[in-house]
Amino acid sequence: MLENIGRRLLRAVFGSGADISSSNPLPVDFTPGDKTVTEVLDEPNIAGATTSGLADCDPIDITDGQPTLALTVEAVYDGAAVQGVTVHLRTSPTNAAAGAHTLAAPSATIMTDANAHFPAGELVGLTIENVTDGSSGVVTANTATTVNVAALLLGTDNTWEQNDIYSIPGADYDTEDWDSWNPFFGAGVAIRQTKHYDVSPAYVKVLIENLDAAAVTDVTVRATVGA
Repeated sequence: MLENIGRRLLRAVFGSGADISSSNPLPVDFTPGDKTVTEVLDEPNIAGATTSGLADCDPIDITDGQPTLALTVEAVYDGAAVQGVTVHLRTSPTNAAAGAHTLAAPSATIMTDANAHFPAGELVGLTIENVTDGSSGVVTANTATTVNVAALLLGTDNTWEQNDIYSIPGADYDTEDWDSWNPFFGAGVAIRQTKHYDVSPAYVKVLIENLDAAAVTDVTVRATVGA
């Protein structure tokens, strides 16, 4: 009797009314345990005593609630290197800064938002979008409240007017590290090292700081996200 009840349940829930067999197998849910590997940073050369920027790293999107993240860092140290690199992780709840141009005077190259709190210089290389007129431009400089572009392009008037809405994808990241670590170091050595995390942020970006005077080359970071 119990066997018949179990068979009917399997038919109803998994078999669309038919017996489970090789021609009508149980459905397979590939979601649990799935892992996605993405290269998020690829820098042929990071000069001595410099740090890669937000614009150099694609956002690692973990808004779907994936509980784990593994970051694999590869780099080639110069033969004269003595320290290596530091890996900095920054997080964001939105992966985009947004607001409005607050000046009455129009500008073709400078967006001003008196209410903003941009980290000075950290938006360089990102793209700012004028949502109101459809234009955009690559950020060349920024202060806490202003963002400069060489020019706005592909919009209706390519000018910042008062109350124009802006968006800066890839921005709005914390100024303090969520985590930082130093991969294995060896002068003249190519390295690959992975660190694993249980994650709670929504978005993560990776910045690589070169601690040496000599350049570090062939720097890549791959993110493995999954359950």
